Amino acid sequence: MKKFLSIASLCLLLAACFETETNKSREQSQPSAPQELGIEDKKFSFSKETLAEGCTEESNILCTINMALKCTINPDFSECASHKGQMPDFIFMVDDSLGRPTEITYQVQKLKSLEGTAVEVYTNSQCDGNWFGLCNGNIIYVMDFQNNNWVVKDIYALAD
Repeated sequence: MKKFLSIASLCLLLAACFETETNKSREQSQPSAPQELGIEDKKFSFSKETLAEGCTEESNILCTINMALKCTINPDFSECASHKGQMPDFIFMVDDSLGRPTEITYQVQKLKSLEGTAVEVYTNSQCDGNWFGLCNGNIIYVMDFQNNNWVVKDIYALAD
């Protein structure tokens, strides 16, 4: 019985060490500034007429935000169905009164690490729609790392 308890204790200790190391490596890999994403002063623009599949950015955070914006512009865009779990459900709402934009431009201003694996991405955005007030001005994307993917957990706007 003592041998079994010793083995069980060792397994628990190893599991705890592995979890701590996994969390440390995730935290270390979280960017904290636009420069760390390789996008200092870069503007991203999307238009309904020119939406393109795929992502050319090296940062998965940016690819996820860009996909959310493509789906905001056109929820029927070819890639949206397969990425639906990576963004808030309201992006897929169908209601003409919401003022869905047809063009969006944004620039990352700063990143802020939150508890765990979450990150806030602060942007300055412009669009030609209303869309809940979430595409003009200071727009923040709350990102989280889940199942080896970045997801947009929430989007909100800061008053100027």
